[in-house]
Amino acid sequence: MRINFVIVLIVTTLIIGGCGVGGDNQSLSPSEMYPNELPEVPAFQDEFTRNFIQSTEPVKEGYYHFQSGSNSFTMNFPERMIIVDESYSLGPDDRSEYLEFSHLKEDKEEMDLLPLITMDYYKFMSSEESSKEGLSGKINEELEFKQVETEENQNIEYADTTEGPYPGIAALVWNGNDQQIQIFATFVCNDNLNEEECEESVKSEKKKILDIISSIHFTKDESE
Repeated sequence: MRINFVIVLIVTTLIIGGCGVGGDNQSLSPSEMYPNELPEVPAFQDEFTRNFIQSTEPVKEGYYHFQSGSNSFTMNFPERMIIVDESYSLGPDDRSEYLEFSHLKEDKEEMDLLPLITMDYYKFMSSEESSKEGLSGKINEELEFKQVETEENQNIEYADTTEGPYPGIAALVWNGNDQQIQIFATFVCNDNLNEEECEESVKSEKKKILDIISSIHFTKDESE
């Protein structure tokens, strides 16, 4: 009887210990985990990008919780994209941040349409009008902005960009704390697509990008 009790005690200890190990792994951020413990998608397998991803649990299919390096905003991040390490920058006192989204080289070669996205975060803003004028000036095109419904104390407007070789969108996200994000997205169609196919692909991709932009949420300004 005593031997049976000892065996039961050992098995129980192993089970509890195993659960503890699993719990420890679940509490780790992706940047603290080994690549073979992470989802096999570029957002996690790219060492630089996973520093921004907060959990291995998707917020919805194909998207994960992203937090900016300045801790100024969060958003849904697509699993097939990465943050380009070479172009990333973080300003003094986290008052600005530049991000460029792209795809891995091997993915680019297989894609019918290639989206390229840049985001400029600033913790200062004179007015939304001056920021929209700045966006227009950057691409030398008069942009007509449309409003996107969003949460209180946060605003989103975007405009289609038509000048230049590639179609795209420009967007501005801002709030009452003088935080803003200026966004450009362009779409490059593969040569194997005809004009009609390219237009349909761009239309579909624009919706995805607007969904990402709409998921942006500014974190509370510490100066408040």
